[in-house]
Amino acid sequence: MSARQILTFVAGGLLGAGGMWLALGSTPPPAAPSPSPVVRAAPVRPPEPSTDVEAIRTAVRQELRAAVVSAPPAVPVQQPVAAAPAPKDEEQAHPDEADAKPPSPHYGEARRVVEVGLSRRTWSVEDRGQLQMLMPMLSSAEREALAKQLIVAANRGELKVDVVGPLF
Repeated sequence: MSARQILTFVAGGLLGAGGMWLALGSTPPPAAPSPSPVVRAAPVRPPEPSTDVEAIRTAVRQELRAAVVSAPPAVPVQQPVAAAPAPKDEEQAHPDEADAKPPSPHYGEARRVVEVGLSRRTWSVEDRGQLQMLMPMLSSAEREALAKQLIVAANRGELKVDVVGPLF
């Protein structure tokens, strides 16, 4: 850089700084705002909505009449049938032997498999295999009774399960 360029740069900086100093230093302080007169007005209340109670009642009556006229006809209410009282013990819970269906021919054999396992207090893979062969030949109620007997005994710890997987 030449001396001339440096001198021009410094002179421009000084001139700019001086101009700023003059501009800021010569402004008069802002004048205090002149007090303006305060005018107090009475508060204005919003107008109250006009509610015509009779008009509302009339509209409601008309809507109710229209709803009653367009409603479907009423269905006669039937008296509820009293439910039979619940049986108090297991003997009453099961129907009489005469009313029940006779057991299927394979139920005795399946029941014997379960009873032998319960008397041994163990349930083996062989027991499961025998019961699995007989289960399809039993009615759903018979299957449910045998399954319940096995599951309850296993859950109570009365039956040691030596089987991996399902009991039956």
